[in-house]
Amino acid sequence: MIISCSNCKKKFELEDNLIPDIGRLLQCSSCSHKWFFKKELLILPETSKKKIDPKDKKESFLKSEIPNEVERIIIDAENLNLNDDKEIKKINKKILKKPSLFNLFIVILISFFAFVIFLDTFRSPIGDILPGFNFMLDNFYETLKDLFLFFKDLIR
Repeated sequence: MIISCSNCKKKFELEDNLIPDIGRLLQCSSCSHKWFFKKELLILPETSKKKIDPKDKKESFLKSEIPNEVERIIIDAENLNLNDDKEIKKINKKILKKPSLFNLFIVILISFFAFVIFLDTFRSPIGDILPGFNFMLDNFYETLKDLFLFFKDLIR
């Protein structure tokens, strides 16, 4: 079947099985115009009641005009997609803002404790390389205990 673009009038040849009976949204490869295409059979007057052969292309015609309502829906959908892209970009900008001071503090605190646990896990191998490391790590633990007791007394 031959279909012509309603915008630039360029003609395209398509196989009949590519377009279902309910119709299909098409886009012109030349001008990028989109339209809804639906196959419809020509209804003959009652005076000539012949059997219509669906394969006979002379007795059927194809309607390539878009109903106004369908065209409005397509335009609204395209505008909605553009607005969604703008909203997604705004959301991404909000996400990429600088982290708050509290979040930064929590990350630093967790990283510090992870580093201390790492050092305590490899205490013996590090102690073999750095003499006095075990003594420094024990003093560090005692300092942490003293700080904990200090803040505990401040709260009371």
